Amino acid sequence: MTPNMPHTRSRAEEIVEDRGLLFAVQMDGKGGGSLVGWNDIQSWERTHGPLWAHVDAGSAEVRRWLTEESGLTPVTIDALLDPSARPRVFAGRNGFATILRGVNLNPGAEREDMVAMRIWSDGDRVITLRHDYLRTPRIILDSILAGQGPTSAPALYEGLIDRLIDFFGGAIEDYEARIDRMETDVADDPDVDVMRRELTDIRQDLAQVRRYMSPQRHALQRLLDAPPVWLEEKQLLLLRESVDQFEHYVEELDEYRERALVVKDDIQNLMDEKMNRNMYILSIVAAVFLPLGFLTGLLGINVGGMPGVESGEAFWITCGVLAIVLVAEVALFRRLGWL
Repeated sequence: MTPNMPHTRSRAEEIVEDRGLLFAVQMDGKGGGSLVGWNDIQSWERTHGPLWAHVDAGSAEVRRWLTEESGLTPVTIDALLDPSARPRVFAGRNGFATILRGVNLNPGAEREDMVAMRIWSDGDRVITLRHDYLRTPRIILDSILAGQGPTSAPALYEGLIDRLIDFFGGAIEDYEARIDRMETDVADDPDVDVMRRELTDIRQDLAQVRRYMSPQRHALQRLLDAPPVWLEEKQLLLLRESVDQFEHYVEELDEYRERALVVKDDIQNLMDEKMNRNMYILSIVAAVFLPLGFLTGLLGINVGGMPGVESGEAFWITCGVLAIVLVAEVALFRRLGWL
């Protein structure tokens, strides 16, 4: 086959998009392969060996090729092109479709804004589609161009899923570090308002990731229960390990959600304790000054017969009496354990 795309480039990042074709590679069955273009894709036959095409789902040329030349059914095409598709797997008339979500590793993006990877394969061809940039296909392509990639379409299919799941590990570790830090900070007299904002952020992040991980777990389990007929035993075993790892990530995510709830309770307890302490202080102040206020109020009534009105020493005597009352109150409160 005569490729339409240059072979001098050795890394996936250097490949230039061609009318929605992000890249395509003719695999050699030994872990390597060569880049090909639209003409080679359109003239491909099974005897040529495994073919992988990675395309932009938003391209008009890609949509035309899928509809007119790819051999995929309209139902499968609609599912693969749906920008809001949730994780699912299903067997079409001519192949097997897999739609999964992965963490968003694009610069400036939030990991929780998960991006979809759409895979279709019939055991000889693999077609992957994306709306947003995906790192997983590029990494797999780099391994192929280095001669160390998958040797068959089934191995490529399994490798894509394995790599996609593997990227969840970094996000899970980040959530763990954030929860650990909050659990440590909550015991060190933290700024409650700052911690509440941080807790709200992480709980929202966990909920957003969980939104896709839950249906993805069911989709992966369905894939194991009814795998494509062209998957070999080796790929099935590797796929099962990947799915088990994903299950572990889901369990860890649930654990972090529970720990976040505990931190929330701890923060609420800190707030309640602070409020109770303030109320206690105010109560003590009120209890101390209530008798003093009563005495000063009594002495301030404007009626005849008040003692000491004509005496120049009465004011200082009154201050002394109030001071004695104050000291007596403090001593009493200390004895009662209120101070």
